[in-house]
Amino acid sequence: MAFGTGDFRYEHVEGWAKIPEYFDLAEVVSVDTDSNGRVFVFNRGNHPVLIFEPDGAFVSCWGEGMFIQPHRVFIAPDDTVWLVDNQRHSVEQYTPDGQLLLELPKEYPWGKRGWGMPLILRSPFNQPTGFGLGPDGEMFVSDGYANFLIHKFSPTGDLLKTWGDPGTEPGQFACPHNLGVDRHGTVYVCDRENSRVQVFSNEGEFITMWEGGGRPSDVWMDWENDLVYLAEGRGSLGHPRISVRDLDGKIVSEFGDEHEGQKTGLGGAHGIGADSSGNIYSAERGTRTIQKFARVR
Repeated sequence: MAFGTGDFRYEHVEGWAKIPEYFDLAEVVSVDTDSNGRVFVFNRGNHPVLIFEPDGAFVSCWGEGMFIQPHRVFIAPDDTVWLVDNQRHSVEQYTPDGQLLLELPKEYPWGKRGWGMPLILRSPFNQPTGFGLGPDGEMFVSDGYANFLIHKFSPTGDLLKTWGDPGTEPGQFACPHNLGVDRHGTVYVCDRENSRVQVFSNEGEFITMWEGGGRPSDVWMDWENDLVYLAEGRGSLGHPRISVRDLDGKIVSEFGDEHEGQKTGLGGAHGIGADSSGNIYSAERGTRTIQKFARVR
């Protein structure tokens, strides 16, 4: 059964991930792919980083004992692996086999708080949630669960700019849960509890917002085709949804947990990724699964 709309239609690949016996994934929170199509999965189980071939064959794992609460995996164009742990207040770069290369610094004056969280002197991060790279190597971090901020860093890790406040107005956030950056340097923030995506310039100037969705949790950027893949915990019909959009937010394809009365295989995606062939991967925290939706051409 193919589902989706327009030129972007998909089929669920049943039982795609060949997870080794006795592996406990606990909560599957994030997924991304490298230049060879290998799939990196970040989870809160006993083997935090899992690597799979495009056909779902297990490759390797690492990260045991290194993380407290994994939240985001981002694969850079050079195939290095960026990992965000919101309870370690850490944003770190690793080699594909798990060697630490860089940790974004924390020695800056502490910022702001959201949701009445207690002061944590782990500057500038207070439960960060997401990471993205711009076209010139600049780095962006969504500092989502407590600070309600977006940070911009230079390619060498210097803090350049911070913006945001708790609230519902443009430029304010109710949990910036993740972010993505397009090839032009525009920043797209999943403002989850406000059920919208906010769009900013590379310097943090508010441009527009996409409303009408439901609790967007993650975004994956297709630089080559200027597309945005968005995971929503509650779409327009009140159900989980994945949408593919152009850079203006127009939906070019979407699907939920049902299509024509049949289950599509989608649960509530906490994380989303795709590969160069347009196949979609969803990291599903609640069902502890990694799903593949193969694009039908």
